[in-house]
Amino acid sequence: MTAHFSLLTRHTSNIRGLLLLLTIVLLPIARIAATDEEEEAPYCGDWTNAHGDALQITSDTIQVNQEKPIRYDDITEDSDGSFFVLQIKDQSESSYFEGKFLRVTFGKDPDRFTMSIYKTLEDALKQQNEVKHTEWTAETDDDDSADE
Repeated sequence: MTAHFSLLTRHTSNIRGLLLLLTIVLLPIARIAATDEEEEAPYCGDWTNAHGDALQITSDTIQVNQEKPIRYDDITEDSDGSFFVLQIKDQSESSYFEGKFLRVTFGKDPDRFTMSIYKTLEDALKQQNEVKHTEWTAETDDDDSADE
């Protein structure tokens, strides 16, 4: 019986060692894969429009001027990367957004996009019954130095 216990202990020890080795080898690979999947969307950043409004978009919130940041979800499907559909989660907390769905569309210039606001997802997908339409331009370091 002691021989069986000794064999079982040695076998368990070998399995633990193998699991530790696999963890050490695979963990960096998993981190790299996760980083690639979490690449920041092109609309994230600081933007301005012709009316002097400031827009800040992070991976989970959107803020206009000094309003409270509101949460959103990127619900984009079947896009070639030129447009994105965002759904406002906390619509009641913003006076700027007059609808719950934002369609962000990029042209050839990655430093500019158009934001169209819609009340329904169907309208956003069909690009009909637009509530609001705004052109946004990426803030540059030149914009910051002009303020100084």
